[in-house]
Amino acid sequence: MTKDQFITVFILFGVQIVVWFQLNGQLVWKWFRDNPFYLALLGVPISLLLLQTTKIGFPAFGNQIWPIRLLGFATGMISFPIITYLMLGEGLTMRTTISILLSMVIMFLQFK
Repeated sequence: MTKDQFITVFILFGVQIVVWFQLNGQLVWKWFRDNPFYLALLGVPISLLLLQTTKIGFPAFGNQIWPIRLLGFATGMISFPIITYLMLGEGLTMRTTISILLSMVIMFLQFK
């Protein structure tokens, strides 16, 4: 994994974590539920970070966009159940566990 590939994956994980709270924080905290406008404002830094992942990741993955898209999916599938368990106590089913493992395979396949 090159430095730029690592940075791409790191940013994607960070974005996925912020997105989780933006969309699901309403299930944890009442003030999230009552302030949709403020939560919508998170879309700006999220978009800027995703633009940055494309800028850094496209050349890092040999001028290919698919690895970035698949890594975005995989980082979401890996981070989502962890945060969901920590914040909401929702455990893992066999289906979820298999999906996480498959996401890890997708992630590892993107690196040459």
